[in-house]
Amino acid sequence: MADDAFGEIVSGITASGSAFHGAVQEVRAELHRAHPGGIDVARIGHEAWRRLTPVQQAHALDGLFVAYILRLHDEERATRLNHDAAGGHTHLEDDDLAILHDAVAGAAPIGPDTEIDGVCATALANTLAELELLQHRSVNQDGS
Repeated sequence: MADDAFGEIVSGITASGSAFHGAVQEVRAELHRAHPGGIDVARIGHEAWRRLTPVQQAHALDGLFVAYILRLHDEERATRLNHDAAGGHTHLEDDDLAILHDAVAGAAPIGPDTEIDGVCATALANTLAELELLQHRSVNQDGS
């Protein structure tokens, strides 16, 4: 699937102007008024789905599939990160930071359009700074 088609599907299901989004918002408001103590989230989806025409349902279905797959991807990623974090795992080799810092230093001065092997140098420098901050926090947290 082309990136622009993927973007259209995602924005179509999440856009505030989509038929499904509108139906969900309408049903949420109605059910929250009728049941202020709480409601089943699946019921919102079912009620909203029933309010769509068959054409609207067909259009919304692609977006629902994408939303599900994105959620699944996020859950798998979180599970992987939690596993790695619990085991003290790192993806960095001993000299990775030094190599990347050398690459950034070699591109100085860094402007908004500066690239290093096709990567935005500002993004790389920011990521390195954030990584060092995270490492610093981790060391301070472990040492306290």
